[in-house]
Amino acid sequence: MKKMFLCGLLTAMVLGAGISEAVQTHLTVRARSKDAKFIGTSMGGALITIKDSETGKVLAEGLTAGGTGNTQKIMIEPKTRFGRIADDATAKFETVIDISEPTLLTVDVDAPYGLKPNMVRSSTQIWMIPGKDITGDGLIVEVPGFSVSTNAPKEVSMANNRAAIPVQARIVMI
Repeated sequence: MKKMFLCGLLTAMVLGAGISEAVQTHLTVRARSKDAKFIGTSMGGALITIKDSETGKVLAEGLTAGGTGNTQKIMIEPKTRFGRIADDATAKFETVIDISEPTLLTVDVDAPYGLKPNMVRSSTQIWMIPGKDITGDGLIVEVPGFSVSTNAPKEVSMANNRAAIPVQARIVMI
């Protein structure tokens, strides 16, 4: 009886060794304009797409939401190695990824999502380890470029067979 129990236990251990369960692992992603503030709701957010780098399977997708962050903290105060530059109100995309082994993720950021003619894609890769959450400031992906929007002229004036067309543009860092 004892031998049968030990044999069954040993068989269960051998068969169970190759089986691992997925672990819910939290990931926060933020999109930040290069050398500027975070891309949030005011610019239509940033579309975040998280894929398994090996298979290309989309694991999560969504928009960042929230504010652009604290200007003093982001742009003026000196940075420290583990110091935070974002707070709970700063734009972010939060998700939970079920993984059972270390997984290389590809994170694509399309921003500003609300201003599609100005949209730029930035990508990065990161190893995610089951149960090791990436939260707080999370993964910050920089997005370079400018957002340009023009205002249509309200009136055109003519003088000496020449048209005067006032053009106005709003140019901001993404």
